[in-house]
Amino acid sequence: MPPIDGIGVIEDMAYFYKQITGEITRQYRQLGRTRRTSDYVITGRVMPIAELEEEFEIPPDAEGDENVLFVELFNNETDEVIAMQYITYTIPDETTEEALSVIIYNMLSGIPDLLEGIAFYDNWRNKRLYLNASFLWVPRNYIGDYQQVHWAGVGAEITADYHILSFLAVSIGAEISQEWVVVTKQGDVGNDKTDMLLDIPVAIKFVFRPGDNFMLEPYLGAQYNISLLGTTNIYPVSWLAGAQLGIRLGFGIITIDPRFAMDLGESWTVLKGMTHTYWRYSLHLGLGFKLGFFNRIKTE
Repeated sequence: MPPIDGIGVIEDMAYFYKQITGEITRQYRQLGRTRRTSDYVITGRVMPIAELEEEFEIPPDAEGDENVLFVELFNNETDEVIAMQYITYTIPDETTEEALSVIIYNMLSGIPDLLEGIAFYDNWRNKRLYLNASFLWVPRNYIGDYQQVHWAGVGAEITADYHILSFLAVSIGAEISQEWVVVTKQGDVGNDKTDMLLDIPVAIKFVFRPGDNFMLEPYLGAQYNISLLGTTNIYPVSWLAGAQLGIRLGFGIITIDPRFAMDLGESWTVLKGMTHTYWRYSLHLGLGFKLGFFNRIKTE
């Protein structure tokens, strides 16, 4: 609710503002931090009867030395006026306060229960389905006879998130990335193997919505690993944990997604006629863009 405006005593405007906001909170409605983030807006205007312009209808019982408080409720998304009432007064008193309380109560009674819906400005992070495409940096650590880190791994990923509840989502995706395994002493000829991997991650996400422009989704899950070239024999299942940060940008969401994954067993490959086993640990650092589809709850 913005401050009361108009032509009148400043103390009267402050008095009515306090009374109206107090009545709003007593009706278990939440005051928005800004007008932009409010579903409905109540405005007030104080005018002396003598200053009313022709387009305003003067109350028939009004006297020339009285003031008028106009109170208007409108839908902030559509700018549709839902209700408009007025009070005439000379000096604010208990009678004025009681009349104003009744007016605000009746206005708010006509507003749908917002607990059953979502604010229109928050639609972007209350969709049923999200699709995300990301570019990945995938450094991997291999521990076999020797430990080796492959820093130059890159890849790409697409994911789909289905929001079951406001705070819970299921995610499934497909990721393609590079594999470069070194499990023996560096410098040996033929001591490495390269591959391309297809990973299929499945995770449970916990959804938080801090502020007005962010989504934070920590998650836990597992992924199925497939060698596309068949040059390595990777363990088929890994566990994973991560957190995706979403930042509103235009019609979509920029995503920053760090994730850690570890195989549940040893992988193996054949080098120079010998079988070598090794463990894989990987980071997946993604930068992507996400779009939401289908409102999870009807917008009020």
